[in-house]
Amino acid sequence: MNVDFAALISAGSGYAALAFVPPIIWLLIYLREDKHREPPYLLILTFIGGTASALAALFIQQFLLSDLDKTRDFVVIFASIALIEEYVKYLVVKLLVLRRPDFNEPIDAMIYMVTAGMGFAAMENLLFLWIQTYNPLLLVGENLAAGAQLSAARFIGANLLHVLSSAVVGYFLAKAWFHPNRKHFIALGILSASILHAGFNYLIILRDKLTGSLVYLMALLFIGLIIVLIDFHKLQKEST
Repeated sequence: MNVDFAALISAGSGYAALAFVPPIIWLLIYLREDKHREPPYLLILTFIGGTASALAALFIQQFLLSDLDKTRDFVVIFASIALIEEYVKYLVVKLLVLRRPDFNEPIDAMIYMVTAGMGFAAMENLLFLWIQTYNPLLLVGENLAAGAQLSAARFIGANLLHVLSSAVVGYFLAKAWFHPNRKHFIALGILSASILHAGFNYLIILRDKLTGSLVYLMALLFIGLIIVLIDFHKLQKEST
């Protein structure tokens, strides 16, 4: 069996670009709103930590779901997918950022949570695109064309979801970290983000059977976006 390593490398590079560019675009859009720039090395470290957290979440989910068939049960979706993913993204910020001196104002919580979330989304994109669209029988260009279509769909769907859910956790983390009497806010933030995440996943599963599911998805993301923007500006005022 002859292996075309050049084509394999080309495909890998193309998929990496399709996977990483959309989350980075969302991250850059978000970082533009930060009046006090965070250290680039810490943002990069957090982003890398986010990519690693996606692999950790995948491992945990595979372990928990190994004895289960595909399910449409909302509780299983919530517990095994959404809650795990939101928690591992929070762990990245907790382990890599919270004790550092640069984490010194409320808005930082949302900034670093979204950074971890976009690292998570980038790795999730890479795995998803490769599994869903790569076909060794097709030319590299045909593989990447299929991947580009899927990447565009994820940019306004799954990637935006990770921006919003991570930002929700970040808002509650800010309340917990900078207001010590509100420690329970972290758990509430992860729970709220998980509900948003699970609702999105559930609508995706039912998209072929639920009339108007796309409208519901867009409404869910739009409402989430409005809430996150309001929270972001609240923390900006607290940080000035």
